Amino acid sequence: MQCVFGPWLTGALGMTLMTRDWSDPDAFSRCIGKSIVVTPDGVALRRGMTVADEIGNCNDRDREHVAGLRQTRKVFVIPRVETDRVVLCPYLDCDHDGGELDVLVNGHPTRIRWRKDRPYWEDRWTPVEIPVHHLQSGENECVFRAVGDAQWTLLIENSRQPNRSSVSEDGGQTWRSEDLGVNNRTDGEYMIRLWLDQHHRSAECCSEPIDVLALNQVDVNQIDANDIAVDGRLSSCKVLTECDTPPNTSISLFTRGGSTPSYDPNTWSAWHSVDGEVTFATHDRFLQWRAVLETDDPSLTPVLKAVHLTATLEINKEPVARVTNAQNPDLVRSPYRFAHMSADDERGQLLRERWNLNDVVRDAKTDFDRFLHLRQWVREQWEDGWNTGGIDFCPPWDAPLILELASQKLSLGMCTHYATVMSQCSAALGLVARTQIMRSHCINEVWSGDHDKWVAMDVGGDTNDETKFTYHFEREGVPLSALDCHEAWVNEDYENVNVVPQPPAATDERFEVANRLRLFERFMISLRNDETTTMGPGEPEHGKGSYHYDGYLFWQDEKTDPLPWFSQHTSRREDLNWSVNRLKIHLQQGDSPDRLQVLLDVEMPNLDRFEFRIDKGEWETCLSAFDWSLTDGENRIDVRPVNAFGRQGASSWVVVTV
Repeated sequence: MQCVFGPWLTGALGMTLMTRDWSDPDAFSRCIGKSIVVTPDGVALRRGMTVADEIGNCNDRDREHVAGLRQTRKVFVIPRVETDRVVLCPYLDCDHDGGELDVLVNGHPTRIRWRKDRPYWEDRWTPVEIPVHHLQSGENECVFRAVGDAQWTLLIENSRQPNRSSVSEDGGQTWRSEDLGVNNRTDGEYMIRLWLDQHHRSAECCSEPIDVLALNQVDVNQIDANDIAVDGRLSSCKVLTECDTPPNTSISLFTRGGSTPSYDPNTWSAWHSVDGEVTFATHDRFLQWRAVLETDDPSLTPVLKAVHLTATLEINKEPVARVTNAQNPDLVRSPYRFAHMSADDERGQLLRERWNLNDVVRDAKTDFDRFLHLRQWVREQWEDGWNTGGIDFCPPWDAPLILELASQKLSLGMCTHYATVMSQCSAALGLVARTQIMRSHCINEVWSGDHDKWVAMDVGGDTNDETKFTYHFEREGVPLSALDCHEAWVNEDYENVNVVPQPPAATDERFEVANRLRLFERFMISLRNDETTTMGPGEPEHGKGSYHYDGYLFWQDEKTDPLPWFSQHTSRREDLNWSVNRLKIHLQQGDSPDRLQVLLDVEMPNLDRFEFRIDKGEWETCLSAFDWSLTDGENRIDVRPVNAFGRQGASSWVVVTV
């Protein structure tokens, strides 16, 4: 069926009609949204969903025992079951190989046997295939009871809601939902998740902000992205969608507008449902649409096939100048927000000053060199790092605590801690780094402005304290990201890939390219580096056992299936490779022929100011909006962002000719 949202709005005579279309995968790839997929037919709900009442915010000591008469029960509420496959995903451990456990789903038993020799990603996670007909719409009861003398454990996350976990001490005759776990001290939810091969119930697809006044040709898809917007205003707007909505599915449309290039609550309206007129203010220059896809039948999904935006503009002045050259790429954004350490974080300042981090990178000439200096310094903070230390303790992801304990050899210091320290020390210096998890290992990805990309760096891959080797990969001199490494592994494409620098022992098989790339068979990123501000949410003991925090973002593709016990997966490259330390210049005709208005859109953590220069003159400080006076011939403007640490981002530039 075809859905039409928003009637024509009447406008004055002489107004110009402008259009913009989204009707193919490339156009929709610029939109953002969680739990959606872009197919050749359009945007659909993602198939495959994880049902969970906890996020794994617990440590290895938050345990519940399942043994003898002590049984556990977990209830899942599923509004409607329309699945082709069911996988129950408990986080289990057993005291001996071969131990047996009965899992009863709505009274139907399945017996599992513990194996110590397990694939890495299933070290504790124990996927149990459940016949689909064992599930029902509504409440589903899953009971765990040990067989014989086996001693099993589950993890528990502390909480009071939704109160769907309970324990029995008399073989299942009576149950309680309080006083769970070791010493009966916990109230919470067992770490048991359920994966269903059915569509998510709802998700949204949100367009990039649209510069309506730059839609100055009928076929907007042929416009130079750096064109100059007209001096005028938006007079009317219509949005038409093409969508397939099978029974019990729907697509709702919303719009919002503002005067700045990206959403700001101070300059943009809230979302308005498009069930009548498209609402906008007279000063709106930028518009955005959001489509909400919903289904009451999870076997079916609506499909957003196309969106057509038509706007009527009242033009006061056409641009006199034309863009003739530019390096001014669009900003790439992700719906998965990343929490950066704030520049004024007190413990970040402590980290920088107590460990003299400015001295560590003082001799570096570029930001990439700073990362190289810093990663080697981080590795050198440990001797026998994998020893659990004098107090047998696994530190949380908190760099000051980790470093202080490491200096006294009091605690465990494994690859997760090395990577954590690298991420947070980088952030404390105004550099951007994130922690990245893969097979049996944890490393970093750092943002290199010198190479304009994320680069995977391994700080803790060498357990030999005599060499303390740190490295990254390069192909023909270009450093590789985690996604680059993953694709090299799954495609067996190792040509011209090298470990940099040269490993200390050329015969060391650990650092052969294929062996190291194998670790990237699948990977996920942590979406924060601000643990110095607040520990949670997350795993207090990341990496001590199988990862279980359900806040990481996993990559998936045709050769990499999603893990059913984690809910956040993406196959959109932009969700991993969002813009960092970069800005976009938007130009608009000013109130006189020789004047342009400059608006700046930016992606930079801890932004402090903008700097600009005209015709390669001296750099000066500017605001996010200012006027640019032109002269006859070529005119060039360069603009760059600067963060609170004084670190400059990439420069964008535009040449216009009058």
